[in-house]
Amino acid sequence: MQRILRKFITNARVLNINEKVRRNPTSFVSLRDFDVTPGGTVSLKTIARDPNISLYALNHFNREAIFVETPPEVDLSERPFLYQAQYDNAIRLYSMSYKSFLKLANMMRQPDKQLILIHSVGRCGSTLLSTVFNNLPVVLSLSEPEAFTEIVKRREPDGSNEDEMAQLLDAVIQVQCRPTNQIAPKMYAIKFRSFSTVMIDLLHRVAPQSKHIFLYRNAEDRARSIARAFKTVEAENEAMDPANLRVRSKFVPLISQYADRATSGTLSKVEFSMLAWLSGMQKYVELYEAGIPMCAVRYEDMIAEPEQIVRTLFEYCDLPTTPERLALGVKAFARDSQQGSSLARKNLKQDEQNQLTEEHLQEIHQLLAEHATIHTADFIVPGTIQL
Repeated sequence: MQRILRKFITNARVLNINEKVRRNPTSFVSLRDFDVTPGGTVSLKTIARDPNISLYALNHFNREAIFVETPPEVDLSERPFLYQAQYDNAIRLYSMSYKSFLKLANMMRQPDKQLILIHSVGRCGSTLLSTVFNNLPVVLSLSEPEAFTEIVKRREPDGSNEDEMAQLLDAVIQVQCRPTNQIAPKMYAIKFRSFSTVMIDLLHRVAPQSKHIFLYRNAEDRARSIARAFKTVEAENEAMDPANLRVRSKFVPLISQYADRATSGTLSKVEFSMLAWLSGMQKYVELYEAGIPMCAVRYEDMIAEPEQIVRTLFEYCDLPTTPERLALGVKAFARDSQQGSSLARKNLKQDEQNQLTEEHLQEIHQLLAEHATIHTADFIVPGTIQL
């Protein structure tokens, strides 16, 4: 029996892909994205040594980690969104228990791993900034690794599972940030999905030397961009049941203050998106004032003065600011950073259905008026880089 248990802990299950069945390219990922059949086992050492195998998702309900294998010639970091690139190029999957996953993380642990962690309110240039860092030969920038989402989803507000979440978060970082076929980096950048601000404190606990960057944008302009990308204007209101509301409040804490409207279906998609903006802004301010070292960048400033912003961020991250390195960073501004994804500019229609109306703007201003401290769409958070 002990031999069987040891084999289970030191091996991962191979899952052969019969069919890819994912429908929404921007939804949260899971093993359900694929129709699979078992294909034997493989050692954790094999996974640790193979740069073509990368972490895809966590399944906390089954307490397992899911990995995806992609072809050697595919550079996942070159795609706007890692989770989409993994799905599109997947040739095989692997599954392992949390116990095996933690063991694998210790096998892959690199001492003094240097991290740049990019947070945002969404639609404010975070993918562009990821590309800026990725253009440097010493940095591997990963845009939206999805395993972090499960930690936000499962972390309890009362702190009852904080130690477990910290252990998992550390393991995700160790396994996710690894050399590839294309680069053996000196520094890793992780660009998170837009709700990552809520776990900055946990990230600081796990990786206290990390460089945190927070990107944000005028609320009205962001809402217009969200409307084009996700069609929030034409979307119908959604009545959330209590379980759904509880989960969503972990990603958007301020929604709990509007629980009655959320459960009755009278909270619009534009309002929900605005509460996400306010939640991110509020959480950043709280954590900044609590003493977590961070800097913030306005999208408007980054677009207006890219070279100055890039120089300041390179200095903040202890990266070289030679003319050659700055030129590589600024080069990212010359193309659509989301090219090749469902959110590429050419895929976002500029029609009347995707435009904010005066009623939508009134909804935004009403939520601003009701917030305790953030009352304007162009609110400036502390720690913002000043031009």
